[in-house]
Amino acid sequence: MDIREPLVFPQSFEGLLRALGDQLDERCVGRLKQVGVDVKGKLAPAYPLEVWLGALKVAADTLAPQLPLEEGAAVVGRRFVEGFGSTLIGGALLTSVRLLGPERMLARMTRNLRTGTNYLEATLEAQGPGRYVLTCRPVVVAGFYVGLFLAGLEASGARHPSVQVVRRAGEEAVYDISWT
Repeated sequence: MDIREPLVFPQSFEGLLRALGDQLDERCVGRLKQVGVDVKGKLAPAYPLEVWLGALKVAADTLAPQLPLEEGAAVVGRRFVEGFGSTLIGGALLTSVRLLGPERMLARMTRNLRTGTNYLEATLEAQGPGRYVLTCRPVVVAGFYVGLFLAGLEASGARHPSVQVVRRAGEEAVYDISWT
């Protein structure tokens, strides 16, 4: 049994801040500070999962206030990839994703998801050409990963990508991922 505290690393918060873009106004900065993220100072080396969840809720409410949390979090996930792609490292990574294509990009997903946290686990199962099942745990807001995976698939050149949450059991989320 792993008793480590779930931590989220600063690069995840940098991606979240980039996702907010010009919506990161003083009100949003204040709301983020209330949940434990001081964007005016240097980001901490790691944050508890609860701080990430609070910041994700603020971002979803800021970017898509009319949507429920899961759908708003999907908007954040998509913008997260777009914002990350605007950085030097992110731009290089997205270029390599285009070269890899969707299958190889997904195969690396388990490792890529661990770069932003110390706790997230993912397993990938091929179901046929252009169809996979990705299981992640622990997942608090499954919608964030829907947007993240969709944007990643699009960046990899997948045509008509689809990402659906097909099962939630406790902290586990199972995604059906496909493209043509």
